Amino acid sequence: MGGIATDKYAKKVADTMLSKDEFNTYIPLGTAALSNPAYDANIYWRGRVWLDQVYFGLIALKKYGFEQEAKHLLNKVITNAQGLKKDKAIRENYNPETGAEQGATNFSRSAAHLYMLYREL
Repeated sequence: MGGIATDKYAKKVADTMLSKDEFNTYIPLGTAALSNPAYDANIYWRGRVWLDQVYFGLIALKKYGFEQEAKHLLNKVITNAQGLKKDKAIRENYNPETGAEQGATNFSRSAAHLYMLYREL
């Protein structure tokens, strides 16, 4: 349906993305699964949530027929990432477990990906 992966494998990936034991955290789709021994919500690329990576994951879900699930995860991101619903700077990345702001402020790549998610989902 979506592209390279068969529907069977796309479903397995979607199930992993949607699992609360893997990637479906308070702010979903961090850069490492909760089950990964190297996972740490406070280390770059070991679990933090980067909005550009969220974009790629959610668009893949949509492409493979999981649009409602993608919209649900996007709502969690917007609702739970500190500052996104207020007049605050968009950050480089966020803590997947608490929603705490992390990384640089006024991060244009994050802002651009939020805008693209708004347009595409």
